[in-house]
Amino acid sequence: MENGFVATLEMVEELLAGHRLPTLPAVAAEVLEMTSGVDLDVLRIAETVQLDQALAAKVLRTVNSSYYGLSRPCGTVHQAMVYLGLNTVKTLVLSFSLVDTIDSQGCDRLGFNYSEYWRRSIHTAVAARELARLLGTWDPEEAFFAGLMQDFGMIAMYHRFGRQYVEAVEAVRGDHHELVRLERDLFEVTHPEIGASVAEKWKLPSSQVAAIRWHHDSQSADPQWLDQVRIIDLAGAMAASLMMTPNQRAMNAYRRHAREWFGLDARSSEKVVVSTQEAAKEVSSFFRVDTGDGIQVEQLLARAEAQLFQHQIDMGRHARDLQQKNHDLSEKINRDGLTGVLDRSGFDAQLSRMFSETAETGRCLSLLFCDADRFKPINDRYGHAVGDAVLKHLAKVMEERARREDIVCRFGGDEFVLLLPGCSEDDARRVAEDILTSLASSPLQAAAELSHELDGDMTLTSSMGLATFDPSSDNTIDSPEMLVTCADQAMYIAKRRGGNGVATWRAAA
Repeated sequence: MENGFVATLEMVEELLAGHRLPTLPAVAAEVLEMTSGVDLDVLRIAETVQLDQALAAKVLRTVNSSYYGLSRPCGTVHQAMVYLGLNTVKTLVLSFSLVDTIDSQGCDRLGFNYSEYWRRSIHTAVAARELARLLGTWDPEEAFFAGLMQDFGMIAMYHRFGRQYVEAVEAVRGDHHELVRLERDLFEVTHPEIGASVAEKWKLPSSQVAAIRWHHDSQSADPQWLDQVRIIDLAGAMAASLMMTPNQRAMNAYRRHAREWFGLDARSSEKVVVSTQEAAKEVSSFFRVDTGDGIQVEQLLARAEAQLFQHQIDMGRHARDLQQKNHDLSEKINRDGLTGVLDRSGFDAQLSRMFSETAETGRCLSLLFCDADRFKPINDRYGHAVGDAVLKHLAKVMEERARREDIVCRFGGDEFVLLLPGCSEDDARRVAEDILTSLASSPLQAAAELSHELDGDMTLTSSMGLATFDPSSDNTIDSPEMLVTCADQAMYIAKRRGGNGVATWRAAA
């Protein structure tokens, strides 16, 4: 990991040192330097901008456009700063300077698509400004320039790697999250890392540097700048959806993250998309950059709404399926391998749950503790195959005679328990007697096939102990463990009476 990081730093330094990497014009660099301190001399900053007459003319032309809607025209950069604020004019200076450093349109001889680059950058910048205004967590002008610079590292990487980089960009078809992964694999450095390093070199604010560096990996961002990083990430997703080839997946990601990260409802996020597309066309004209015709935003948003609704339905269905699978897996894990009824761990969980529910509702909870009579002699004489058949037959009869809400469990060895929620002592006793009657009338068939010593079917009997937890009475049962102990004690009473019967636990007088 450390060696990879060193390699990345070396690659960044190599790219930054390259003679073909665009540099910030002197006036813009000086404006950045003058605005980085605490003591600001607005008049001196304005005079510095005026030194570059072409740059000053672009700034004033933009300030006096309908986009800013000033009531009176500005004749000087200083007036523009007074009317619109230093940050707005500073952003215009930096933006025009950045555009001038990358003075290309269309596709060059190696195939780098500058039109697509500018379309995405300008839409990201405008979207970032709109989101920052709406959310109020970042200066809109800082957000705009961070959005404009988010992909600046792509220019540096193109200058360094040429056609190989163009092929990488073409391969991902506009998915810049995938582009970052491909850049890492092919070049050991990514365009956000390069862009952030340039931003640091130009002494941009830390919020902009962080947003440029982490806008495709917000999970790794410093929490201090998380909102700024997410704004650029969100703006980038919107820009990707508004490219010449509409990207529905990017629009869906924008809608989803707008809701998850900032709590924006569908109407609010849609308004940002519409205002971004409208403003981006005018901003493109300021910079004399052709971003192509607009796409049908309404159709894109309608499809996003439908897909988001379907996504929510699918997620709900997935959650239910996962819950059912977990339940089925838990049931499978807690099932006795021989009889198929719940095992001891499953019984413990069900007993704890039912006991708590009974204490809350005031209903009764009865427990039958059942032991197969003469099981050890049968198992010893006829073998384990017959012994297993006896246990399976007892479990089967108990399940057949139990009520729908009752739960049969194998407690261990030849002992079974039956949990009867909402069942009084008298009703539980009737269930126990029904099980005994069924055992007597349905002998274990085919037992002779398992042991040559058996001549025919085998009739089984069981000793049963009954205990009932009744919150409305004072029968002293106050825990799940005590309920089991009391039923177990009653079962031994039935066993001492000769078996094939049911005994009910009674508290000592």
